Amino acid sequence: KKEFLTSLLRITPVIQNVVTTVDFNIVLDLRKVALKAKNTEYNPKRFHALIIRSREPKTTAMIFKTGKMVVICIVGCHRC
Repeated sequence: KKEFLTSLLRITPVIQNVVTTVDFNIVLDLRKVALKAKNTEYNPKRFHALIIRSREPKTTAMIFKTGKMVVICIVGCHRC
């Protein structure tokens, strides 16, 4: 048991991904947002969210018509 606890103390956690959620409490017209924003993907037949991608930092945001948004900052993202 002592060896197990000692080995746990040597573990260094590393943050790989950061996920954030936001609720704007408004209904959005995702087509209009897609036309105004850069780096967007919107295909409601395939997925019911507007996807916005950023290269630096490598981030993806999924925005839903309900006004909810999920932002994912990918591996090694120390500036999110």
